[in-house]
Amino acid sequence: MAQKKKTLHINPFDDLCIVALTTPLKDYKLAWHLNESLRLDLKKMAGFILNETDPSPFSFYYFDAGENLNVFNLLQLQSDGVRLLKFSLPVDFLLIIRNTIPEGKQEEWITLIRKIPGLTHAFILDIEKNKQLDPLLEMIELHEFTLLRDPSVRRQSLNK
Repeated sequence: MAQKKKTLHINPFDDLCIVALTTPLKDYKLAWHLNESLRLDLKKMAGFILNETDPSPFSFYYFDAGENLNVFNLLQLQSDGVRLLKFSLPVDFLLIIRNTIPEGKQEEWITLIRKIPGLTHAFILDIEKNKQLDPLLEMIELHEFTLLRDPSVRRQSLNK
């Protein structure tokens, strides 16, 4: 009898929650509403650039709630007619929440997000079903690391 191969499956983004947002709101207005609703402090950082041929960067916001707490990113998915990703439903922004979310908080946050005026739709994306997210999430982490590592870029972003 042939032995079964044992394989180890690792999900690189296991402590991640992604909320897809559909809204006609501008990025700064949505960030303000999220800050007010969820008691965050999202700050606009240097824009996310997919590649050098992009006409303009995609808006990128960042907030770190502190050690052993959540890290939040807000990423605009459309800039000057260029769309980063296409989903079955129209999605304008991704709210990426890293680290384990305390029990009950996820439902509370989604409820608060859905109450934002001008927000059309908010739902949690299933990372397993949307494999197109993996390379984007890696690039976002690299972008965030670059911003936080380089003090001159961080200072410019915070002064805007």
